[in-house]
Amino acid sequence: MILVNCSGSDDAYALLEHAPWHGLTFADLVFPAFLVVVGISAAFSHAIRRARGQTAAAIERHAAVRALGLFGLGLLTNVFLYPGTAGLRWLGVLQRIALCSLGTSLFLALDAPALEPVAAALLLGGYWLLLTRLCATGFAPGDLTPQGNFASWLDRRLMSGHMMNPVEDPEGLLATLPAFATALIGLIAGRRLVRARAEPRFAAALGAAGLALAAAGAAWGRSFPLNKHLWTSSYALTTGGLALAGLAACLLVCRETPPRAAVPIESLGRHALAAYVGSGFVYGVLEFVPMKLPGGAAGSLKLWLNARLFETWLSPRNASFAFAVAFVALCAAAAVAADRRRSGLKSYVRVGP
Repeated sequence: MILVNCSGSDDAYALLEHAPWHGLTFADLVFPAFLVVVGISAAFSHAIRRARGQTAAAIERHAAVRALGLFGLGLLTNVFLYPGTAGLRWLGVLQRIALCSLGTSLFLALDAPALEPVAAALLLGGYWLLLTRLCATGFAPGDLTPQGNFASWLDRRLMSGHMMNPVEDPEGLLATLPAFATALIGLIAGRRLVRARAEPRFAAALGAAGLALAAAGAAWGRSFPLNKHLWTSSYALTTGGLALAGLAACLLVCRETPPRAAVPIESLGRHALAAYVGSGFVYGVLEFVPMKLPGGAAGSLKLWLNARLFETWLSPRNASFAFAVAFVALCAAAAVAADRRRSGLKSYVRVGP
């Protein structure tokens, strides 16, 4: 997400830009993969807390407080980075993560694994029916244009002035339902992963299941297009399946012990939300601070750094990509430093006075 969001200029590779409406790019795979990880992590966290003797009520309180904190952090982020068209934007990436995280914790509290795939299927099927049978006022049923689709119309009715765009919000209210189904896909896999760990047989089965889901989503996409803004059911299946297949590939290659070269990636994963929010604020500051560019034109500190550090020896598009890679590297270095500092504090607590 940092690589996609923090390019050096607007001249970015197409794969690192979200599809304008219908379609799928590499950038469109990131958020659903994160929600799949939310579901998997919830399964591990729940199992660990239960093993420690915590009650279901205590676990649910912790999940609710965490979700509330994430939602509040998302609102704070919107104040600085993603203001609404006429007021505070109510929803966003962190808010969607918070709602999906809380939902997975509720399903874990129910402790009815057989219900989870049924719920995911009902959410995806119900959302498909809503978007293909209903529409905005003045449009034909099943209209999936930005102005005519039912989900965006509902957002305009309920959140007018508090959306990212006047017409639609990429993290809209109704589209949270299929996004939650994506998290349920992760929860279903996570329950099995808790039991099977990284056994090659399980990893292969997980990869096959993921590819099957992705193929089903792609087939569905012929009549119900893949669309991240609407989080269409076909998009949820395709991206959720690809995320599971990617996880299976990691399990087959790394098993339970990642190589030393993966330490920065592991640290970024451990501090994913902090890295995402922190990078957004730093990047926002770089865009906000005015700076005269080498050619004399007005610009920002971000564009000045990109011009000075990368455009002197790279093409504009490659320079923009190199800036994003460097930004990710700095975030990874900060995450590794945070891990080392935490390890040092733990050692001090064990052996210090």
